[in-house]
Amino acid sequence: MQNHYQHYGTALKTYYALGLQNQFVDDEIRKKIPNSTAQSWKKNFSTSKVIGVELEKTFSENTNDVQALFHPDVTVKVIRKTAVILSKCVILLQQTFGKKNIRSFFRNNKSQVINLIENNKQLFSYKTFGEIIQVSTKTLHHWKRQIKFKCDNSTLLLCTKKHPNQATKGEIGVIKRFLSMSEYEHWGIHSIWAVAFKQGQTNLGKQSWYNYNKILEFRKFTKKGPKPKHKPSITSEFVNQIWHADITVFKALDGIKYYIYTVMDNYSRFIHAWGIHKVISAEIRLETIKEALKNAFGDEHPSESIQLVTDGGPENDNLTIKEFMNQNSSTIHHTIALRDIVQSNSMMEAFYKITKYGCLYRQPIADYEQLFKVFSNWVDKYHFLKPHYALGIYTPAEVLNGSDKHERFSERMRKAAIERRDANKNANCNQKCME
Repeated sequence: MQNHYQHYGTALKTYYALGLQNQFVDDEIRKKIPNSTAQSWKKNFSTSKVIGVELEKTFSENTNDVQALFHPDVTVKVIRKTAVILSKCVILLQQTFGKKNIRSFFRNNKSQVINLIENNKQLFSYKTFGEIIQVSTKTLHHWKRQIKFKCDNSTLLLCTKKHPNQATKGEIGVIKRFLSMSEYEHWGIHSIWAVAFKQGQTNLGKQSWYNYNKILEFRKFTKKGPKPKHKPSITSEFVNQIWHADITVFKALDGIKYYIYTVMDNYSRFIHAWGIHKVISAEIRLETIKEALKNAFGDEHPSESIQLVTDGGPENDNLTIKEFMNQNSSTIHHTIALRDIVQSNSMMEAFYKITKYGCLYRQPIADYEQLFKVFSNWVDKYHFLKPHYALGIYTPAEVLNGSDKHERFSERMRKAAIERRDANKNANCNQKCME
């Protein structure tokens, strides 16, 4: 009795089991396969040979293509050759450079991506291409609007009618102008924003300045590591409640080390007293404390006792200072950082860091006379010109004299936002990107 059963190649069964028979199996072969047989292969199949044996020769090569199509990061079925090539490229790039970097690469080259899709619409849609490169269809269409409808009224080239909350060209110009000023090149963005805001040159919030600078790169910054966790800093609730005192050393070109003594108010960051000397001395430390009391209160006594925070250096922790504190306990009392309190004297350390890297290290300082002059000018600028990050839009002198460092300007910014939206929506524009 003749056997009427047909035998089929393993590759053929594999393609059916994976649901890829339409992409990899010719029509002539598919017509020879009964529907019941094809359905059984999708559930379970065994190895055998006869019909479709010619596929065995290319099975190894096609398996690589199948793996590319079924890679977890690329799950799209399109025209065979195009899909395989693009899929393999994306997988290779992701494995080599990482997914995040590849997405950043596509974002930075959005014009080329959109042009590629537009020029190959017959091969794949925006949705299909987005699945291959792991970018959402919404994002691709957003890129398309940016590329095809570049708005002359927007610095970001975004349609002002579709994105009315973006800063106007004039507002971006203010950011660029202030961040490019040579006199502010050592200042942080917060301080520069505060000057512009205080002068009425901008109504944008501080965070907007950071964001637009990040996008447009008026200033470039090196990436910093994460801020280490630390104990809560010591803070005061009003002026002259807590003071900080410390010294730092600076070596001039004459080879001599000079010690800079300072006494700072915690609340306003104002330097009540300072001096430059060639030695570390308890007597000099005491003189700066007395000078700070005189500068802050004149001949009067403070209404409440001041807490003076210092480190445990020999100029601070000695009999001379202790005797003075005992005699003036109603006026001022002394605490050693990290010993009497858990906090450090980091506020003074931060001031010295800004002073050195923002001023002293940026110029050759020959001797004491030049150091005294440079530091004196720096303190004046620090007090009266440069808004401090911790003080909102104000300088230490302004807060010392009554300005509220916690003041908020939400109403001013809200009104400006309404005017900005109206200006952007009513901008003259001939583009038809709203259609």
